[in-house]
Amino acid sequence: MSKYIIGIDGGGTKTLGVLYDIEGNELKKSIAGFTNFNININKAKENMLIVLDDLTKDIKPSDELFIQMGISGYSKIKDRKTYEAEISQRYHATASLESDVLIALYDVKKDEEVNVIMVIGGTGSVLMYSDQYRLEQVGGFGHLLGDEGSAYHLSISALKTIINEYEDSSEFDSFAKEILNHLNLKDQFDVRDYVYENDKTTIASLAKFISKLALDGDEKAIELITDEAKHLARQTIKAYLKLQEKDKVIIAFRGGFLTNAPYVKETLIKELEMSIKDFEIDTNTNSPVKGAYYLSLLKLSKE
Repeated sequence: MSKYIIGIDGGGTKTLGVLYDIEGNELKKSIAGFTNFNININKAKENMLIVLDDLTKDIKPSDELFIQMGISGYSKIKDRKTYEAEISQRYHATASLESDVLIALYDVKKDEEVNVIMVIGGTGSVLMYSDQYRLEQVGGFGHLLGDEGSAYHLSISALKTIINEYEDSSEFDSFAKEILNHLNLKDQFDVRDYVYENDKTTIASLAKFISKLALDGDEKAIELITDEAKHLARQTIKAYLKLQEKDKVIIAFRGGFLTNAPYVKETLIKELEMSIKDFEIDTNTNSPVKGAYYLSLLKLSKE
């Protein structure tokens, strides 16, 4: 009888699954389409089965298998226990469903007692922090209640600025004209319609154009982007203050907006250095799927 762990990192673009032996050696990889349950639950479940079917081909029913899924939009599954039971029964395994943020955090923590703050600034934003006493979240309430420090929040802030400044001055400045021209909009009412007619991902894509304006020296674009970085800094400091153990904190930066947009990472680090003395930055860009393996080890040790 052999023991195996399957780690799953599922998002809005693709799903990566890896089969490990109990020592953490990678035995096999499998990739399928998205498993973000917010996009389409049924299709996400289908893609999950494609990956798991592939990874379990050569595993015997007598082998011990732990499946740890880290999935974006996992809270969309209202009856988590039922879904875990379905996966467990199909693959003769123990299955666990968690968020992709949690496995990303354990990709940094590994199996060590280290203090970690995971800062994710992508389309949306969320922070998770952990020491030996607690594992908690800051933010992550979605675009209606927050998402400060993200591509979406930057885009909405820019569009609000355009509306507010027009109502104050009855004219559009150069920044507003660039945005309106890019989106093929004429006035503030078109801005309103654009926001209400498009989804979060489409609106968030405006952040790339704002980043281009910032790189070209547009002061308003630079100010808006650095404001997002300061939002992330305030949330990170809030998480840091809640840690009971504050020595040698690892602050992990994840998400395309945080790691790739101009001025964000640099401004965030500068803000943190004014409030936190002892920290290390982790900017690993690899998939956090190995975090599912480490989280599995932790859960197996408690059984």
